[in-house]
Amino acid sequence: MPSIAELLQQRNAFLKGCSGDEVETLARADLLRLIGDNYRLFEGVRNALLNGPGMQPFSPEGREFDARLIEGLRKAGFVEQVGGLWRPTGALARRFLSGGWLEELAWLAGMHAGADEGIYSQCVRWEVRGYRGENEIDVILRKGTRLAFISCKALQSDFDSTNRKLRNRLMDALHEADNLGDHFGREGDRVGVLVTSDLHDEEQGDRPRYQALMGKAAVFDVRIIPLEELEWPDLVAAMRELLED
Repeated sequence: MPSIAELLQQRNAFLKGCSGDEVETLARADLLRLIGDNYRLFEGVRNALLNGPGMQPFSPEGREFDARLIEGLRKAGFVEQVGGLWRPTGALARRFLSGGWLEELAWLAGMHAGADEGIYSQCVRWEVRGYRGENEIDVILRKGTRLAFISCKALQSDFDSTNRKLRNRLMDALHEADNLGDHFGREGDRVGVLVTSDLHDEEQGDRPRYQALMGKAAVFDVRIIPLEELEWPDLVAAMRELLED
């Protein structure tokens, strides 16, 4: 069975040596699942760590979660306590907190969903009619000869229809993913966008909060995976859909 690298080479695309570290991801699998299962609580901790002088232990409304999260981040080497405040340890920690964790979680869920092979945070070099370029693809999964390309965007959980910046970022993520499929995909391959925004209004019968996004995703045949499917069993099911449907 051809590998991801071999399938991409047939499309004049070549992996570069900058993918994520699978060993490290497997070592912090519990931390990744904790974040995915509790994203709204994580959001507050992340903002305190990235946007302020540091985080004080711990907020009353999320004390138990905060303690588990900080301990997991500490063991992974992403936070340290300085002057009584928890702070990121450096650039790698900031990258993980701001969105790197989502790529790792998507890869982990894809492997649990039955992927034969998967890579994440992967640079891909390509050549077309004498032109050369490079893309970073968040996650690539393979089941048999089918590839699934997944774009991951860690955005605010509450979707606000008046927030033009958020709407633009969601639409840009959709177009980016569709472009990956057009560029690197072949018949039978699938494309997904994993976002951390709440895109369905459960009180209105799961009515999409962003109709234009969902409509365009249907036209492009791009699978949107929103906050509602970020918890582990639902995320694994969504990845299985990309790999098998």
